Amino acid sequence: MRAARSWGRLAPPPDVRVIRWIAGMCAVAAVTAVAGAQTPTVAVTGPAGDPLRDGTPQFTITTSGFTAAQHPIELRLQVAFSQDFAAPFFADTTVLGTAATIVIPRLLLPLSTVWWRAIARTAQGALVVSNAQGPRRTSPWVSLITPNNLNGTTVTTTRPAFQWTAVRLHPPVQPWRYTIVVTRASDGFVALTGTLTHPDSVFVPFADLEANTPYRWSLAAVAGTGDSIRVVSTSSFVIASPNAPIATVMFQPFPTPFPTDRLNTTCIWFDLRRQSDVTLEVLDLRGNHVAHLIPRRGGANTFAPGRYGRVAPGSDTGCDDRFTWDGTDDSGRLVRPGVYLIRFTGDGSSTIKRVLFRGR
Repeated sequence: MRAARSWGRLAPPPDVRVIRWIAGMCAVAAVTAVAGAQTPTVAVTGPAGDPLRDGTPQFTITTSGFTAAQHPIELRLQVAFSQDFAAPFFADTTVLGTAATIVIPRLLLPLSTVWWRAIARTAQGALVVSNAQGPRRTSPWVSLITPNNLNGTTVTTTRPAFQWTAVRLHPPVQPWRYTIVVTRASDGFVALTGTLTHPDSVFVPFADLEANTPYRWSLAAVAGTGDSIRVVSTSSFVIASPNAPIATVMFQPFPTPFPTDRLNTTCIWFDLRRQSDVTLEVLDLRGNHVAHLIPRRGGANTFAPGRYGRVAPGSDTGCDDRFTWDGTDDSGRLVRPGVYLIRFTGDGSSTIKRVLFRGR
């Protein structure tokens, strides 16, 4: 009896040892499972670049670390105009799944600032939020490139290429549809129209435009979202003919009003059909003399046939400094701000154009 009692004190019964071994193994397994578990995460990738060149942006959402028990996963994409994601949103879209690619079928507002993020919601209601992306600046829907210089443009072909850029439209949104209109700057007469139903951003006329004639152009664009916009060139362009001008004419000086942020003078263009004496004079509204531009002091006033005031063809500066007015009189003093007249005389004709001097 003593031996039996002594054995009982030295070692526990076999069933107790089995229970303790099983418990220990379970603890090890639990620790191992915790150590190997992944933290649920959600990430979102949006359009690249700053400013953004996408009009209907595309986003890709991915997740990791979610267990089967947490499914189904609800994925929410938010695109906002403020960093705190306060309403109203540009987009607030929800889908089911562990990953998604979402195209927002709306045009981003031009020249605005946006942020985006993704939120994953488990079947139990737990939320996992991605890092916010932003701020990103959006682009204008459509921008004219050429011919579109502030100071006017001279081209050398009667069929110039008109170029522009537009923000990208991702499928399933249909591409832009464009209508281009070219008008005479003098009277608004429509010289040319064209329609493009494909996503090109260049148009070459199918007919010749007239040389030595100032033109303006505009582009009307309709997106697959139904949004539309019309953009007009900032200044005129003229086609320089290799031959002598077919008429003597003075064009509207530009810019007016002046000076601007870029130019302190107004540019004066004129064409001369035949060799002639030319005068170019600034008057006030009462007809009083203000300044001689041609002839200047000591300068000649006999000109051969040709085009004057422009720089070399292909340049976008638009102006020859010899044919400008800077808002001063003959003595070099600044005149008062207001409307002034520029009178051209040559080849038996006389033309008067108005300009507005802002003052300096």
